[in-house]
Amino acid sequence: MNMMLKILIVDDEALVRIGIKSIIPWEELGFELVGEAENGKKALEMARTHSPDIILTDIKMPVMTGIELIKQLKHENHPAKFIVLSAYDDLAYVKEAMKHGAEDYILKLELEPEQLMKMMEELRVAVLSSQKRDLNRSISQAYPLIHTALHKEKFIKDLLLGVIQNKEEIQRQLHVLNASFLEKNLSCFIVEVDDLSIYDKYGESPHLLDYSILNIVEEVLSSYAEGQVVSLYPKQFIAIFSLKKNERVDRGERITELTNNMRTSLRKYLSTSVCIGISDDHQADMPIKQAFKEAKEAIRYKFIFPRGSNIHYREIKQMSLQENEDISAEMKKVESALLDGEVKSIHDALQLLAQKMSQSNNLTKELLTGLCYSIYYLFQTFVEKYQLTGKNIIHKEMYNEITHMNLKVDFIEWINHLKRRITEQLIDNNENMRVFITKQFINKHYKEDLSLEKVAEHLQLSTAYLSNLYKKETGQNFIEYITEVRISQAKFLLKTTDLRIAEIAREVGYSDEYYFSKVFKKNVGEPPLKYR
Repeated sequence: MNMMLKILIVDDEALVRIGIKSIIPWEELGFELVGEAENGKKALEMARTHSPDIILTDIKMPVMTGIELIKQLKHENHPAKFIVLSAYDDLAYVKEAMKHGAEDYILKLELEPEQLMKMMEELRVAVLSSQKRDLNRSISQAYPLIHTALHKEKFIKDLLLGVIQNKEEIQRQLHVLNASFLEKNLSCFIVEVDDLSIYDKYGESPHLLDYSILNIVEEVLSSYAEGQVVSLYPKQFIAIFSLKKNERVDRGERITELTNNMRTSLRKYLSTSVCIGISDDHQADMPIKQAFKEAKEAIRYKFIFPRGSNIHYREIKQMSLQENEDISAEMKKVESALLDGEVKSIHDALQLLAQKMSQSNNLTKELLTGLCYSIYYLFQTFVEKYQLTGKNIIHKEMYNEITHMNLKVDFIEWINHLKRRITEQLIDNNENMRVFITKQFINKHYKEDLSLEKVAEHLQLSTAYLSNLYKKETGQNFIEYITEVRISQAKFLLKTTDLRIAEIAREVGYSDEYYFSKVFKKNVGEPPLKYR
């Protein structure tokens, strides 16, 4: 198994540090990020404490520059290898850094994952080949330092899951891991991504997005609080923290500022929106489990809140997520309108359903997912029945969208989009609407003695205009559609009933059994009896 090499990142710009942490999967490549610093002085202290194998450092920084850092650590015989992070106007300083022992440099604006991975692999070879001490002794000595961060993360997870119960063991771990913030006033928040479809952009490596989100949450949190961010489950990020003292601003304002900055960074650098469930502040002895429980309860309500919401436990604890509210009556109206083919009724039924969904706080994601799938299939049947496929009222992308809908507002918008498509393609389009009403009339009256004149009279149009319009919009003539509807119904009756051929002929609008059989064979390729 390859030895994990320790990495320290030094740059006075927080966003550069976030970018470097997020650009490649460090742990998968055999590297552990043991720390980050915003100036050379802090980096010097961390290098002495954590003994990083490789240091990526900016040159121009306040307090202590990158060159001064390199010179001091070289003077102390520190074994770390250095990569210099530079801008275009830093090249003179880069030369000086190389003179004092830097291995290589990277232009920040041209930093690419492949370039950084290649450079780190070359440095890995250099570091391992320069280590002369005994490997077993090295691992033994380095173990506490290498794994402190991992142990701390595991300790927090064990506390959240209730794995550790013994108070003496908890106190010992608090001391060893320097996690004293857990003994102060504690809060917890849980971060969840609003639109899960963003993970599709990462293909087979969705963990890279989780890793990037976790880094940004950690980075922003560190400016406001002492704490730890962990992920117990994919796509969910838990922060346990104690806010730093600030006499001028109350807790509520600081939480709002913290979460707003976190949300801004996630939107800017990862183009993602999040909801955050936030616990109350707790002063009891080791209140981590209670704070976690409250944050979990708060984030459960994410489904009924708008995207990008802060959901405070104190605000939702009087609410209750009850059984699903009954919206079957509204759904039946949609189903009935689609089966009847009444366009205005379909539009109104969809509008009523969306209003009911908007007003209810007791609808689950599972219920609305199933409801939208049902509506999709009903619309598919409606579109096929009236030969509206080319009108783009419903399409495969809308089916795929259902899988990724994560909030109630997503489902409402999906239904409203469908309602708009009906309006644009049928209600507001006179020609489309006239053709549709023609088909609707034929589907309702195909058993009768139908003629172009009869339908034109119903629509209050001239027979010539209707004939030309129908041909232009559908590519077939009026009689062809009547025949298609009648033969389709005849095929259904032949397969599902014991009616005689003469009876079926009359059921689908043909008074002459022999003429019916002739038309059937012409369209199906075989006579009715053989088809049966």
